[in-house]
Amino acid sequence: MHLKLFKWILAGLVTTTLYCGSSPEKNITISQTNPYYFDYKGQPILLLGGSDEDNLFNHPALLQKNLAILADVGGNYIRCTLSCRDSGNVWPFLKTDKGLYDLERFNPEYWQRLEHCLQQAEQKDIIVQIELWATFDFYRENWIVNPFNPANNINYDTTTTRLETIWPFHPARKPQPFFFSVPKKNNDEILLSYQLAFMERVMQTCLDYPNVLYCLDNETRAPAEWAWYWAEQLYRIADHAGKRILVTEMWDAHDLRDDEHKRTYMYPDLFSFFDISQNNWQEGQAHYNNGLWIRREVTKNGGARPLTNVKVYHRRHGGLPNEPSVGLDRWWQNIFIGCASTRFHRPTGGTGLDSLSRQAIHAARTFTDEFSIFATSPAPELLLNRQANEAYCLALPEQVYAVYFPSGGEVDLQLEPEIASTHRWFDPQTSTFRDPVETGIQKEITLTSPDTLQPWLVLVERTDK
Repeated sequence: MHLKLFKWILAGLVTTTLYCGSSPEKNITISQTNPYYFDYKGQPILLLGGSDEDNLFNHPALLQKNLAILADVGGNYIRCTLSCRDSGNVWPFLKTDKGLYDLERFNPEYWQRLEHCLQQAEQKDIIVQIELWATFDFYRENWIVNPFNPANNINYDTTTTRLETIWPFHPARKPQPFFFSVPKKNNDEILLSYQLAFMERVMQTCLDYPNVLYCLDNETRAPAEWAWYWAEQLYRIADHAGKRILVTEMWDAHDLRDDEHKRTYMYPDLFSFFDISQNNWQEGQAHYNNGLWIRREVTKNGGARPLTNVKVYHRRHGGLPNEPSVGLDRWWQNIFIGCASTRFHRPTGGTGLDSLSRQAIHAARTFTDEFSIFATSPAPELLLNRQANEAYCLALPEQVYAVYFPSGGEVDLQLEPEIASTHRWFDPQTSTFRDPVETGIQKEITLTSPDTLQPWLVLVERTDK
């Protein structure tokens, strides 16, 4: 894109009208039933997922395998970073005869792979959460081979942009100038023109599909102005196409109370949902408490919005060994926090789509299909005589109660006013319910898990309607 044309676009003198596709009512939207969740094809959905790569589109053979497995176990959610750093991946630009990239010539294979991913996912009713700027592609060894590196393209050099050819720092240590190009920071106009051309091309592909959520970055430490600028650009592009989209950002801070996260939840006009994946570095009761805290903060600052978890880690802090059970607890807790999505991160940070993940996805779909989860909300106050991290509750009081025990236990469930109910224990390892137990008319019932060797769930339902 020429610099003059880029300036005209920024000034609003030129608009894009390249995009066509599905009608807005078929697109994924904020749920009309419960805005903490999404609607897809007019129905509320709970997003459950896992995959063996974060950039499945750039792994064509693995894509087919993962989508098939995911659909078979009841999953409907994948992550799609626009990353190119793995073996066998392709970059979005073509090279010249001299071996340098030309940022004005797109590589058809890259875009065909992306479109194929979206198409295959749509056919299986799988939602794709795109991450537009693959943060780690722009740092350390990955920056050495990145087409945006001035040493690797014919379009600019270190004298015409603020970029450097070497950036040996981790993103959390020192954000690089690539993420400072926007007008309210470095205003690096030449670089920004190519960034914008890339984003226009991404949206040209993605806006054709109704099953896409948009996340700007991955674990970013970029300035707030970067996120705000690109959110505005996405809406501008979508608006010109007559489309409605949903956008979020993923900051790096592991503590949701960090000021970084305010840049998202305090700007509801820019960010229509809130990805809280970094909370999945927390464990047990702290993980749950932080999730409920951010749910309240989001609600106070613009109203209820979906909370997503596109990455659930099974790693622990401090160099401790990986523990899949820790990730599994985080994954289930996200459902009981009332989140719109929960997805197992790729190996080695997560369990991907291994047998444990497949089992959990199938179990969660089986369990939540038994009641109207979209009518419930987190209800920790209804669990009495409870120890820390012992049990978690979703409830539509007086009607239905779902309780999750990470490793067994015994709690009292408050049912006031008095109702007659039955409860059914659910084994997530086999995705089966035990026979219902009648409890008669009571204000409170005691729930004792069948054992303390594994997670258990129980569904309590009113019978005297």
